[in-house]
Amino acid sequence: MQEIDVNQTILIVVGTELKPEEIDRPLAYFLKSAIESSPLFGNHPFRKCIVISDALYEHDRIIAACPTVAIGGPGVNRAAARMVEKLPVYLSKDNKFYIQLEKGFKDPKISIWGMDRESTREALEMFIANGIMDDFLKSIWP
Repeated sequence: MQEIDVNQTILIVVGTELKPEEIDRPLAYFLKSAIESSPLFGNHPFRKCIVISDALYEHDRIIAACPTVAIGGPGVNRAAARMVEKLPVYLSKDNKFYIQLEKGFKDPKISIWGMDRESTREALEMFIANGIMDDFLKSIWP
């Protein structure tokens, strides 16, 4: 993996199985594009947003220190499975989707997932549209 600054790099983690690769990876790249389009991303040489698998994330403890967004539920994403019990639910809709994070982003980890592709996408769109993504970015890149 390329050199990364664990304080400047955001990881977007998806599951390694076929279904999350097919369903969640495109959503991860949608989020990556939104982050890289943010004025907060700017033109800083060490700021990166990288989409990786949960297998790599679980294997490399150094990169696991990076601010992280897990896409996909705890049944398909090992990073989300670790976060599901640790992070409070910040936003939920009819038990169809969940955005889990710690207010103030003291631990810069977020889990975004839904019961299916559409609800996961809806959660991701809420994350972006409601300013949660911007608040997350401001907490990482003041």
